[in-house]
Amino acid sequence: MADQPTYNLVSAESHIVEPPDVFDALPNSLRDRAPRLVSVEGAAAWVLEDAEPIPLVATTSTGSGWLRAADGAHSTQPVAWESVLPALYDPTQRTLAQWADSVDAEILYPTPELWDAIRQLPDAELKVALVRAYNDWIADFCSEAPDRLFGLAKLPTTSVEDAQSELARCVNELGLHGAILDAFPSGAPAGGNPADEPFWETVNELSVPISFHYAFGAAADTAPPDGIAPGMKPPMADTLLPMVAAGVFDRYPEVKIVLAHGDAGWALHWMEFFDINYVRHKHLAEYALQDPEAVPSDYIRKHAWFTFHQDRPAVKNRHSLGGAHLMWGSHFPYEDSNWPDNRQQAMRVIDSTPAEDRHSLLAGNVARLYRLPGFEKGFTEDEITSFGQLVHF
Repeated sequence: MADQPTYNLVSAESHIVEPPDVFDALPNSLRDRAPRLVSVEGAAAWVLEDAEPIPLVATTSTGSGWLRAADGAHSTQPVAWESVLPALYDPTQRTLAQWADSVDAEILYPTPELWDAIRQLPDAELKVALVRAYNDWIADFCSEAPDRLFGLAKLPTTSVEDAQSELARCVNELGLHGAILDAFPSGAPAGGNPADEPFWETVNELSVPISFHYAFGAAADTAPPDGIAPGMKPPMADTLLPMVAAGVFDRYPEVKIVLAHGDAGWALHWMEFFDINYVRHKHLAEYALQDPEAVPSDYIRKHAWFTFHQDRPAVKNRHSLGGAHLMWGSHFPYEDSNWPDNRQQAMRVIDSTPAEDRHSLLAGNVARLYRLPGFEKGFTEDEITSFGQLVHF
């Protein structure tokens, strides 16, 4: 029997760069309209229908912002494909980059800017085909190191049926451990819309985490701006309260949401504020929750997980937020990544944390959430509901 991998540092949010041939498997009728990675004024950029070219960000050549800043040439030169770190598209090189960073495994996200443009395309058939091609590619990428590389499926938002079908395919056939959703698949502007019920039913049956990356909704802006606004809730946080109010988590208790690339220090004040307002108005029928003993934050702290990077307040207040719900992420290869020194950055953020909590924050929580090898049992009910009241009745 093979030894189980040992996880001491797992990034809950890292990225790849899609290679030029990622969409080559599309049918002939669609291939000519697929995004193409070409050179535009010396920079590698994705070109697709009626959209401005999307150049690769500067840190794809360095893996971190501080390395780029240390070398003035990197900060001014366009990034040609030949300059992109091979670890961003080659799985063998990716595991070497992990070793250099003392990272044992990563949850892998695609390039937000590329997919922001793709989801604005008017042709639903083309969008679904692009999503399927990417999912096939990331599954193959991860198969090279199945105990270290864990890609998330990209879900189409063309219809509820398309999202259901692709999620089931990616979990049951491709073996992916979770998925990313950019907008509600029904096209609804807010969570809890009855049209999305079949999708949440499928998520509940498959019991895999669904990730919202920074921004969420119809607008093409899932990529965070340079630097996360300190203390400000990220746009994707607005998805959760309507889902609570509509009873989504009551009907589908296995739904788990990951708020990625937004840190979590902002969350306690945000949840305390709406808990106070709920308690003041819960006598009104429109404010009633299905669980009369609960407040809205109870649902969010049970069903939502937060990635954190430079966020000491979240770590310090982990017991109020829910210690099982915080997961460190490196953000490799973007501006706030410290590659190849992400381990040192992670240790600085949790340096005042007792030893028994460190493993959960840096590896155990993400391993249990995504049921990595050796952690297939996931969390117990007590672990995910271990948090104190923010307000008193």
